[in-house]
Amino acid sequence: MTATQFSLGGLLRRAGLSTEPGGSRHGPCDARIARALAEFRNHGHRSVRMLDLDCADGGRLLRAAEKARELGFVSIEGRGVSLWTAGVRHARWQAELAAHPSTDLHFEIAEPIAALASEHDGAADLIFLSEAMPYPCSPLGGALARLGGKVLAEG
Repeated sequence: MTATQFSLGGLLRRAGLSTEPGGSRHGPCDARIARALAEFRNHGHRSVRMLDLDCADGGRLLRAAEKARELGFVSIEGRGVSLWTAGVRHARWQAELAAHPSTDLHFEIAEPIAALASEHDGAADLIFLSEAMPYPCSPLGGALARLGGKVLAEG
């Protein structure tokens, strides 16, 4: 008979409560984001503004900004929000290291719904969600619909 090994970290990861960078975060894959950016660029846009709700350690937004530069965008703005303080701190540090004149990335500690409420001008072209699309009549669904940007959700 073999003994099964359990760890608190493993249980938290399985429950989606991990505190490790990117450990439990899901959402749109890099390939879907790259396709959306390419489509946006092929429509003649030279600038893009991205909003990452629940950005964790900022990796997804940083990779999206790098891909946008590869595609020829000359002005790239990104905003990542998360409730994970250490992740936001790490994302800010990574953004500093990867600084580029065409790119302006900001990371902040905030609830997704609060971040959407402050996006009053509807400026986000691409919005990344770490979960499935919410119901349209939910507060989050209503706020996403009001913004009008292309939403890339998990799945």
